[in-house]
Amino acid sequence: MPSLHETLFAPREGWRERQPRNAQGSQPEVPPPPDLAERCPSLRDLYMAAELEWSEGEPAINVYTSDGYFGAHKDHLALTVLIPLTAPSTDFEGGGTGFWAGNSAVGEDPRGPPDLVLAPAAGTALLFGGDVTHAGLPVAGGLRSVFVASFSTRTPASPPDRVHGLQMAPSVSPQFGGG
Repeated sequence: MPSLHETLFAPREGWRERQPRNAQGSQPEVPPPPDLAERCPSLRDLYMAAELEWSEGEPAINVYTSDGYFGAHKDHLALTVLIPLTAPSTDFEGGGTGFWAGNSAVGEDPRGPPDLVLAPAAGTALLFGGDVTHAGLPVAGGLRSVFVASFSTRTPASPPDRVHGLQMAPSVSPQFGGG
């Protein structure tokens, strides 16, 4: 089985087609420099060489209090890592991360409830691609905290101000303390 690096990040033939679609529904136009594969043969090397493009404000710790949520959206980057820092049923009630099936066929404003809700134990990583529509579901009580980082391989087209990831403002409750 190929590694995450080989599948999502390594600059090689077909890189563009393996990337998630942006908010306009198109694949990236410009691939990473060809020599990047030789200079950075692993995901760690990409990180150490500052060749990853991060979502705006990430990595971050998102904190949800009672009635706090983060509306449905797509991250539009190759990979999202989400790690709960608090435990369901012990530290908070409700909440979790909702996912809608369909990837790029599902919009950022899905109708109906999520197809899957995960509320894993603290320290359990969730990894998913940037075409997956997901949401931080409302917390009924307590405090929910999650570490989140969304990233892709940088390209010459990466914006200099590093504003990327969410292309439209998601609906966020006043009780959401992310960022």
